[in-house]
Amino acid sequence: MDNLMNCPQCGKLFVKYIREQCDTCFREEEQDYDKVYRFLRKSENRKATIVEVSESTAVAESKIIYFIHQGRIRVKGYPNFTYPCDGCQAPINDGRLCEECKTRIKSELSIEDLIRRKQEEALPSYHTDDN
Repeated sequence: MDNLMNCPQCGKLFVKYIREQCDTCFREEEQDYDKVYRFLRKSENRKATIVEVSESTAVAESKIIYFIHQGRIRVKGYPNFTYPCDGCQAPINDGRLCEECKTRIKSELSIEDLIRRKQEEALPSYHTDDN
């Protein structure tokens, strides 16, 4: 019974095989994805914002962002379509982090790496003569 779990969306009990949600919620999610995908494919909607897409398709902005994070929807070529950076909530249209957050994280990682190397250098070392 390790495969028995509650659906995270609706709470209904289901047997987990491939998906992490029940069949009903999966179908609803696929319908939402299809609505958004079809809307964005139309050339007249190329300048739409996430709010306009959400209002036109009746799909929540959070669900649209979820599709983007899954890699199912790409919005890089849509100039007005932005969603919040996972780090600072600044508007972005590619990836999960804005350039400032990426730079900050890289800098913090470099500093941490430098501190770790300095600490390792400060540890005493012992040499033994095997002769």
